[in-house]
Amino acid sequence: MPNSAPARNILNHAWVYRISLTVAQVLPLCVMRFITRIIAIAWHALDTSTRQQVMGNLSRVIGNDPALLHKTSRELFINYGTYLADWAKFITLDSSGVFSFFENIQGFDIFGEVCGKGKGVIILSAHLGNWELGGLVFTHSGVPFNIITAKDTVERIAQVRTRVRALHNIKTITIDEDPFFFIDIVNALKRNEVVAMLVDRYEKHNGVLVNFLGGTAYFPRGPVLLAKATGASICPAFTVLGPRNKYLSALGAPIPMEWGDDTEKDIYRNVSRIASVFEGYIRLYPNQWFNFSAL
Repeated sequence: MPNSAPARNILNHAWVYRISLTVAQVLPLCVMRFITRIIAIAWHALDTSTRQQVMGNLSRVIGNDPALLHKTSRELFINYGTYLADWAKFITLDSSGVFSFFENIQGFDIFGEVCGKGKGVIILSAHLGNWELGGLVFTHSGVPFNIITAKDTVERIAQVRTRVRALHNIKTITIDEDPFFFIDIVNALKRNEVVAMLVDRYEKHNGVLVNFLGGTAYFPRGPVLLAKATGASICPAFTVLGPRNKYLSALGAPIPMEWGDDTEKDIYRNVSRIASVFEGYIRLYPNQWFNFSAL
């Protein structure tokens, strides 16, 4: 279930993460956001290659209007800077601090229903908004939470992210060549825990090519096969920045899985349903879809 590596950009370096975490301990959030906003505006202006890649992805969401694409891509870069500033603040937060970031949290009634089945919950999300902050809603509500992630091509970045998650009782399960990672995932679901993963950026290998945003894209088959094997529910969840610079978090209703006699057709149908749900959220918040890689 690994995602493809994101395109390297000026903010996707281990030293950026380390400096952000250090600075976040002494600077207030408003100053952090101001600094990252300035950096993001300069990044958008100077990094032509990444800007064009982002505009190409956005064209599948908002059309081919050059002015609108430029405006939305600029907003996206700024929002990504905000995401990085807010992420860096995680290390300093207690439970009251976490929930102060949110304007609205929806879906705990849905979570109660699916969790009541006792088979665990598979949460799927995208590189949309602040996916890391969404996990803190669960752990600071006392819910065991596991993030499933591919082995990062930059090991130092992975180490920083894992360390910050662990401070908030989020367990990272890394997918690599060791087959025991799958056992860890299954055991977490057997304990009726949450396992979460990002699935909107995937490689051809072991992926399923489905319709997505007016074209096609690869999505992983792993989540639907995991749901079939364990009986766990699959729910979409997204945490996005609202108009008042606070976050809106929503856990969606379970995506129904159907299984018949043809496994490959069933996989395609179920993965297509997941992609369709993701389309809806991305169309609502195109300027927070932080996909810097080609679809």
